[in-house]
Amino acid sequence: MKMNLRRSALYVPGDSEKMLHRAAGIDADLLLLNLEDGVSASRKDSARENVAEALRGVDFGSREVVVRVNSLNSETGRKDLARVVPLGPDGICLPKVETASDIHAAEEAILQLESNHASGEGSIRLHAMIESAAGLLHSPEIAVASSRLASLIFGSADYVSDVHCQPGEDRSELLLALQMIVTSARSAGIDAIDAPCFDIRNLGLLEKESIHARRLGFSGKSVLHPGQLEVINHIFDVTPEEIAWAKQVVAELDEAEKRGKALTTVGGKLLDNPHRAAAERILRTGK
Repeated sequence: MKMNLRRSALYVPGDSEKMLHRAAGIDADLLLLNLEDGVSASRKDSARENVAEALRGVDFGSREVVVRVNSLNSETGRKDLARVVPLGPDGICLPKVETASDIHAAEEAILQLESNHASGEGSIRLHAMIESAAGLLHSPEIAVASSRLASLIFGSADYVSDVHCQPGEDRSELLLALQMIVTSARSAGIDAIDAPCFDIRNLGLLEKESIHARRLGFSGKSVLHPGQLEVINHIFDVTPEEIAWAKQVVAELDEAEKRGKALTTVGGKLLDNPHRAAAERILRTGK
């Protein structure tokens, strides 16, 4: 598992002890232990305890373990945070983030809990879900609101409901949102994770969405069912061909620099510093 990749982010229902334990053996880069949507109001408390027990007792290996809490504007969300932060998950996923102040409030609350429990201050990362028109419009400020931010995650179901759009299979109606989330995340130097494919048995549609998301610049895609992981991990992985290209680009540009030139060509295509940056990024993530 490549810890510096977030190809796949699998939602794991917090109200299912069975799924929380099974997640330890599932090939997802990031596990979203879910306490928010998908957990009924009557099961919020038991789900919170299930997740706490999993954080204490399950060996998730090299997987990045993130807890999606309820809104911190609610008592339920504040209880979620107070319960899981002392147990040291890799991250907290914040739902329905709409302003930078939402990030600031979460950061302050987490820092207080870390201080009270002698946890490693600053070690818990934040993942902000963009799920509304307001969140999308404020995504550039959200992305730079904290050094803890690790990713922006697109929550398309709530977004679609909020803006009243009716996306088709090509998701053209969501293109503005997809591009804004990627641009906001990349401008802040963090990852962008696409929304899940809700037709969980349609692997052809999943492949189409994943290829499109990667071409737009997304780091990975959210996952609703383990059966979707193979397709997503493959599409968002760094390929041997990309690594070979990156090595050639760096070598050719290094050689050109020795000759006092900033440009060179590979395969008849002109290359310069932006290509070096892309090549070096591939080599970092492809280790």
